[in-house]
Amino acid sequence: MNQKLRYFLCGLAMGAADTVPGVSGGTIAFITGIYENLLNAIKSVDISFFKLFFSGNIKGAFAKIPWGFCLPLLLGIGIAIISLANVVVYLMDTHAYFVWAFFFGLILASLYLLSQDLLKVKGHVFSSTLLFLIGTAFAIWLTHSNPISLSHSYPVLFFSGFIAICAMILPGISGAFVLVLLGQYQFVLESITTLNFPVLITFALGCICGLLSFAHIISACLKKYYKPSLAFLSGVLAGSLVMLYPFSNGNFQFNQQTMILCALILAGLALPILLHKFSPQD
Repeated sequence: MNQKLRYFLCGLAMGAADTVPGVSGGTIAFITGIYENLLNAIKSVDISFFKLFFSGNIKGAFAKIPWGFCLPLLLGIGIAIISLANVVVYLMDTHAYFVWAFFFGLILASLYLLSQDLLKVKGHVFSSTLLFLIGTAFAIWLTHSNPISLSHSYPVLFFSGFIAICAMILPGISGAFVLVLLGQYQFVLESITTLNFPVLITFALGCICGLLSFAHIISACLKKYYKPSLAFLSGVLAGSLVMLYPFSNGNFQFNQQTMILCALILAGLALPILLHKFSPQD
């Protein structure tokens, strides 16, 4: 498959995932093998970029960015978010369990793939186990937190964008769910569908600031403490399954709906394993 087309398709999947509370676009990046590329692309906008930009060397500044990766990925993410916003709102209102079932299977398969990577790295057994449990507990705590009632003022929107984007690039932590907790999810989605530019620009500025600061932290952790960091991220993924469990209403009966839910879980399980098997890893 052409690499640019692959990045575009990854962007579509990431954008779709980021509109669903409980699912992280960072998870999709992990599954498709572009997570390191994503972090490196974000990190390319660094101090030297701004020095070049503000000194008038705009061409030199933008030459630092890997556009062959960023453009198709961002295009895919943007198209998915704009085109799927209304669809996601409808599905979450009418068929939420079906959406959760698919992503439940997807995250289960992701955990399996991540565990294979963890087993390849020797040492750090105790710290990795502890961090896995901490990550799981953190995700479970987050999913059981009550939404905060905040206004839709511009400072709140900026802060919400900052926090949500940090969650979005972490596998297992849903940026959309963080927006739910902050009381901004429905408002931001409606702003996308109505093209409320003042709201969207403020939110986007918060996202940009969050991206530029947090990507360096994640990258440094993965570079210096790969196995413990991966263990923590795996724990967060495992904890997020609590929110996505499609039979949480306790009404597990063998009927048509249950069969559909099981089929969607199996589809979610199969997708990342097939992607991992047939997609070239960067």
